[in-house]
Formats: sequence, structure tokens, C-alpha cells
Amino acid sequence: MSGRPSLDRLRELGRPQDQELAAQDLDGARERFLESATGGSTRRGAARLGPARPRWIAPAAFAALAGVCAALLLVLLPSRSLSFDVGSAEGQVGTWIAAADAPLPVRFSDGTSLALDANARARVVATDAHGARVLLEGGRLTATVTHTATSTWNFDVGPFDVLVTGTRFELSWSPAREALKLVLREGSVAVSGPLMGGPRTVAAGETLEVFCQEQRFELTRGEPSAAAPPPPSSTPGAPSPGASGPAPAAPGDSAKVAKAAGASPRPPGWRDLVAADRYEAAMTAAEAEGFDGLVARASAADLLVLADVARFSGKPERAAAALTATRSRFAGSGEAAKAAFHLGRMAFDQRRSYAEAERWFGVYLGEQPGGSFAQEALGRVIECRALMGSTSGAREAARRYLALYPAGPHAAHAERLLEEE
Repeated sequence: MSGRPSLDRLRELGRPQDQELAAQDLDGARERFLESATGGSTRRGAARLGPARPRWIAPAAFAALAGVCAALLLVLLPSRSLSFDVGSAEGQVGTWIAAADAPLPVRFSDGTSLALDANARARVVATDAHGARVLLEGGRLTATVTHTATSTWNFDVGPFDVLVTGTRFELSWSPAREALKLVLREGSVAVSGPLMGGPRTVAAGETLEVFCQEQRFELTRGEPSAAAPPPPSSTPGAPSPGASGPAPAAPGDSAKVAKAAGASPRPPGWRDLVAADRYEAAMTAAEAEGFDGLVARASAADLLVLADVARFSGKPERAAAALTATRSRFAGSGEAAKAAFHLGRMAFDQRRSYAEAERWFGVYLGEQPGGSFAQEALGRVIECRALMGSTSGAREAARRYLALYPAGPHAAHAERLLEEE
């Protein structure tokens, strides 16, 4: 019993000493902090004057904290997608961009600029913080792409994908002739698509031309000279190349011949206007001739061209009619398979009907598994299934895609899907 009061007494005696030691530790810690903050000069005298803290420390600490928070926000918050203007108006993703009779500028918020030639048609189908995906439906554009460490730009041209980081080039596509031309001025790009044998790099000073109908391509140094005009098509009653007699009039001389004969010049037909990339005028001419009648009697190749003319003229119902006629009148042909692909792309891009789009892309792949649009069709299947929430289906398509096209334009998306398993 006598030991317990003695222990309590010792604790009472030791409490002031503990408090003094704790105070000395706080003072020492405070002095060490002040010395480090002032580059080594001590402030012991100021510390002994009382418990007041230097007022300049709080703003400095606050500024440092603010800087850390700002850095974290840059890392954690999603980056803003690029915006763009078409001419003097604000651009909208997915909206047709049509240059009528004069070039049309398209300017992006990162400094990238496009210039569509007269009668060219394009769409910005997607944007993010690093770039955009641009669909060139027809005609010619000039691009100057701003380069950053993470910039990624894709240009879809028919069955081709042009992957760009930063460069300057001219790109054109003729749907009627299924011909691509790419002239590289600066930088380099990678082109994927039929006849390429995998992504093909095109460097500054080179020109790539691809002729799908002829199943050939040319990669040359410098811009090639203009191709010679094609020979006149053979028609009943036309003289053979070796026959004597006056040479047939050139297409541009028809008005002169008609004038000399005293007749009114024949207005250009819809095919002539397509050859000049004047799609809206071609659509007007086709309607004047009777669009439904053309659809009923046109060849498979002409039906696909009519569908392009209607799409580029903002008449998707007319385009669908031409494509559906191709499917029914020329079932089993290569043109019918291409019609299925275009029906799928219209459903995907214009109506956001992903189930219908997946069905049409699947039809194309079933009929033309090694066709010129197969790589793009399978990539679109991945996107359709992902957008519909079918994760397992999207991953299945991603595995097929990577097995067939490990360096294709949809490979990165496919790999990300599989990494999430």
C-alpha cells in the first residue's frame, strides 16, 4: 500500500520536466524549419520572443499547395477534345462539309488546318484531345497537321486509312474511279488499305497513287506528271482506232460541234459531272433524267456511283435505293458486297444505328472476307459491338482483327479492349 502513493508522487514531480522537454522539442523543430526555409540563417532570437509565427510562410506554402493541385488536376481530369471551325462557322462532329464553287477552310483549335478544294466533300467523324478522324468522301484536300508528342490524326479515304502525326500533304479520292492520290510535302504518314501489304510509309517528297480498279499502285519520288486522258469509250458505230476518217471530237469540243451544226449544245450528263467531281450538279442531272429509271437499268458499277452522288448531295434515301438495287439486281457480285459495306457505313455514320451497321458489315465480310473493305469492315464491327455494350462480342472481333491486321488502324482500340479482360 505504501508503494502506490510514492509512484503517483514521482509522476507528479516528473510531469513538469516532460512538459519542458516537449516544449524544447517543439522549439527545436520550429527553429530547424525556419533555418531550412531561410537558407540556413537562424532565427533563434525571433523564436525566443514568443510563439508568433512568421506570416510570410503561409502564402508560400499555399502557393506550393496550389501548384501541386493544379498539376494533379491536369493529370486526373480528362483533356478537352479539339474544336474546329468551317469557314466562319463553328464546326460540328459528323456534319457534312461541302465546298461548293470555291475552296473551304477548316481550322482546328490545335492549329491544324484543312482546305477542301471546290466540290470536295468531307466530315469530321470524331475528335479528342490529340487529334481527329476525318472522312474524305470525294475530291481533294490540303492538310497542315500540327505536331505534338501525342498528336494522332486519321484520314479515312475510301478503303484506305492515312495515319498522321504531324505533316503537310495533299490528299484526293475519286469514288467513281476508286483512285487515291497522296502528295507528301513535309513529315511522313502511314497508309493502310488494299494493295498496300500492310501499313506503307510515305515520306516527304513522295507521291502515292493507288488505282483500285486496276489493282495497282505507284510510289514515286516527287509529284508525277498529269496522267494522259483515257481513250474514248467504244460505242456502236464509232470508228476503230485504225479506221480512216475524222478523229472523234474531244469531250470539251461537243459544244463547238453542236454550235457549228446549228444545234443547241447538249448539257453535260450526270456521268460527265461526276468525272468533274461536281456531285450536286450530277444529282440534279440524274433527277432530271429520272433517278428511279436510272436505278432500274444502270449497271452495277453505275449504281455504286449513283449512290455516292446521292450521299454527297445529302440525299441518303436515294443512296440507299441505289445500294439496295445493287444488292437485289446483282446479288453475289463484288459490287453487291460493296453495297453492303456502304449501307453499313451509312447506318453507322449518319444514323448511329449500330445494330444495323454491324449486320451490313457482317454481310460484307461473309461475301468478301479478303475484299478491299474487309479491314475497315471488321474494325467497324469492333466499334459497333463496343458501342452497343457487347463487351465479349467486341473482344471476339478484336482478336480476329489483330490476327489478320496486327498493324491496322483499329489495332490500338482492339488491344485496349483485350487489356481490360
